[in-house]
Parts: sequence; structure tokens; C-alpha cells
Amino acid sequence: MTTNKSFNLSKLISVLLLAAGAVLLTIVLYFTVQSVRELVYQNGIEKRYSFQAPEETVQVFHGVKVQTYRDGPKVLLELQEEERGKVKVPGAKTDKKDDMEAFRGIVQYKLMKEKKTGEEWFIAALRLTPEVMAEGDQKFQTFRINENGVVKKSNFSPGSNTKLETQWVRGLTEEKIGYHTSLPYQDHPVLTLISTALAGLVSLFVGLRLRKREKARKYEAA
Repeated sequence: MTTNKSFNLSKLISVLLLAAGAVLLTIVLYFTVQSVRELVYQNGIEKRYSFQAPEETVQVFHGVKVQTYRDGPKVLLELQEEERGKVKVPGAKTDKKDDMEAFRGIVQYKLMKEKKTGEEWFIAALRLTPEVMAEGDQKFQTFRINENGVVKKSNFSPGSNTKLETQWVRGLTEEKIGYHTSLPYQDHPVLTLISTALAGLVSLFVGLRLRKREKARKYEAA
């Protein structure tokens, strides 16, 4: 009776280890593929576009005036002196009026240019949620101005953003946001994949050893 219980427990452990190993290796495969896709996408973006980050809070782009300033607990973004974006923030009012460094992590300007055609866009991006929130819960708002002065607004969170929207909000959070996956921009991404893969292989190896030992016991009992 004891032998049978031991055998059943060993079988259960082997099944769990095999399942865990399979799941871990599947995760590694998924993020490896996504990381390769992310690097290919990012390389394509860098070849096609150039980005600059203007530092002054007041900018004029093809006749459209963009201004960011703080009003008490709120940071306001104005286009043509009309309020378009607003974010509530903690902390004391800053005295820096002409430097976007005062609004780091809240509002960001970017000048985007297509290298081949020379076409330009001005991007004003806001982070609507606290930075302490998890990446998937972050919410962003962007205003894109083209050379004709036409403004397009978009609201999104990671997972619903387009490839270019991903570029527009980079720098608004300490963690770099990816389009396919953020893994390549985290600390030691290769080490993370390798350690996870090793854990999966060890689980599979131990699980298979247990199964082999079970079969040997079953053969001896027969």
C-alpha cells in the first residue's frame, strides 16, 4: 500500500514537472520571437524616422503654438492658447517655465521627421496615469500636428497603441515601452530568457527521470 502511494505521488510530481517545463519553454519561445520582432520593428523605425526632443515649453510648429505650464496641482497643455490636455500631479509648483525638464514624466515634446521625404510632425504626449502604475494600466494622450497645422488627438494604453504611438510616448516613463514586447529594454533581458529556459529544461529533465524510474519500478513489480 505504501509503495502504491509513493508511486502515485512520484507520478503526480513528474506530471507537474513536465507541465511546468513545457510552460516555461513555451514562454521563452514566445518572448524570444516577440523580442526579435521588436528589434526588427525598432530598426525599421530608426531607419525611416528621426526624432528630436525640444526642451523649451513654448514651441511654434508651422504656425501652431504649443505651450505647457503648471497651474497649481495641474499641468496644462495648450495648442493655440486653447487648453487641450490636462494632468493632475502631486508636488509643489515649479519655477521652471521654459524647460521641459520641469515636466519630465508628465509631458513630452517630439519632432518627428521622415528621412526620405523630409516630412515633419510635432508630437505632444501626456501621461495621464501615475508612473507607479503597472505598464498595462498606463494611459497616454498624444497630439500630432502635421505641416499643414492639422491636429490629431489620440488616447491609448500599452497594447492598444500603434507602432508610431509607441515611439511618441517613449521617455514618458522610466521603463521603455515596446510595441511587440518591452523585454529587450528591461535589465538583463537575455539573462532572463536563459534562466527561464534553464528552469524549464531542468523541470523537463527531472520529470522525465521520475517517469523513467516509475516505469522501471512497474516492470520490476511485474
